[in-house]
Amino acid sequence: MGSEGDDSDRPDHPDRRGYGEGWDELRQATLRRDGYACTRCGADDRTLQAHHVIPRGAGGPDALENLLTLCRPCHGVIHQSNSSFDDVRDEAPLFPKPDAPDPVARLREPIDQCCSRCGVERTDSGDLVAWIDPPSGPDEPDSGHFTLCKSCAGFLAESDARCEYEDLTGMGRLQIHELSTRRLDARVRPSLFAPPQVAVRREPRTLRERVLFDTPLRFVFTGPVRWLVAGTTLYVLATLLFTSL
Repeated sequence: MGSEGDDSDRPDHPDRRGYGEGWDELRQATLRRDGYACTRCGADDRTLQAHHVIPRGAGGPDALENLLTLCRPCHGVIHQSNSSFDDVRDEAPLFPKPDAPDPVARLREPIDQCCSRCGVERTDSGDLVAWIDPPSGPDEPDSGHFTLCKSCAGFLAESDARCEYEDLTGMGRLQIHELSTRRLDARVRPSLFAPPQVAVRREPRTLRERVLFDTPLRFVFTGPVRWLVAGTTLYVLATLLFTSL
């Protein structure tokens, strides 16, 4: 079992990163406390490493309470900018296990935190599911998966015959009833940047949805344009107020 970063699996390998005396004992204590299994995915048959929750460069101590056990692929998920993990990062599961500690409970890639249909970012991995092996055609990108918020996932599974519940996966067991119920919360129109496979329009149910979310007015009431309009309005009001004084 290896230690953090680029250290060799051999116990007599010198520590090239400058960790202090006793690091190997501390690393072994971390692995032992965590049952010799990755705290993100639960794997116990891969090279295991000790991960600093608060990085040493940010003042994080070499202390048991600041360390978590990760397999090397999951360690690469946490250290996205570290190229030494590029060869194994894709071997990590897309989702963390349901009881993964918060510091490591993230999806495999940062882009997977955003719903591919509506574009909304979800910080809780439990609010997202993945559509595995979506179909592709001449005008559709070939993708291994799309991540979707549960509302959009339920809507697609109910409205698009190409997306079936058995094609969806997430953290733990998916509740089909939950996805089916939440489909009504899916946005009427997909994001402008949604891939063709998920860019499916939901039929508006009310006059308000038809007017505000199914016409160009949606750019005013959703997304960054809303804040631009609000900021412009406040600026105009403030200008009028000060010029009248």
